[in-house]
Order: sequence, then C-alpha cells, then structure tokens
Amino acid sequence: MLSGVEALSGYTIEAARVAGEATVAGRIAPGCRADLTGFAADPVETPAAELPDLPVRLTVVGGRVVHEADG
Repeated sequence: MLSGVEALSGYTIEAARVAGEATVAGRIAPGCRADLTGFAADPVETPAAELPDLPVRLTVVGGRVVHEADG
C-alpha cells in the first residue's frame, strides 16, 4: 500500500517526469504551469476511504482560477 505522500508524488511529480514535463509541471513553483486543485482537507492526511467525498475548494488551470467554492 502507498502512503499519502507516495500517492501524491505519483500523480504529480512522477507523472510529470514520465510525461517529460518535469520542468513545467508536477509541482507548484515559479515557471511551472499553475494547474492545481485545493481540497477542503489535506489529501495526504485524509483517510483513503474519505477522499472521494472531500470537497474541492479551488481549481486553477494555467494560472487561472476556474473554480472557487463559496464559503
């Protein structure tokens, strides 16, 4: 079983590396595409069974906010 950190790394940093996009994707840093999702709780600390129901508070694509939850 993967830890939360290993799972997060697998679909961010490692996915970008495998796709040949490690210099522009997979992390939040200057010069990288600003594609990210902000959840209502830390997905690394949230029990796996609760992740599907974790509310999305913010979605940013290409540096532009495309979803922002009320409240």
